[in-house]
Amino acid sequence: MNLSICPKCEGNLEKVIYEETEVERCCKCRGIWFDSLEAEQLKNLKGSETIDLGNFQEESPSKSLQKKVNCPRCQVPMLKIFDFDEYPLWYETCLECHGLWFDAGEFQQFKQNFQQKGYLARAMKILRLKKNALP
Repeated sequence: MNLSICPKCEGNLEKVIYEETEVERCCKCRGIWFDSLEAEQLKNLKGSETIDLGNFQEESPSKSLQKKVNCPRCQVPMLKIFDFDEYPLWYETCLECHGLWFDAGEFQQFKQNFQQKGYLARAMKILRLKKNALP
């Protein structure tokens, strides 16, 4: 269990604490490791997106999809998950310890996918599409 090495780029992971929740962030690629339920806790806290120093648009998702990524805690291959929402994104999860790995910028997008405005905006979009489809 070596939580000091990044599973993506082998850079050093540093501890980052936001309101008593501790995550690990890579000093090199800026990806973030969340132990089980930490992402769930942080996505609901105002300002928690500040732990994510990346820019989602600058990152290359196709490059990260090609590489197998091992869990930094369990060292088993992680499963790639596609979150199809307002901001579609790929991230990795460990089926053993249930931790999550987000590349730089992805936690910001993950969090925004769960904001109320996202659901309301999507519901309104669906209603407009249905209204326009009526004869």
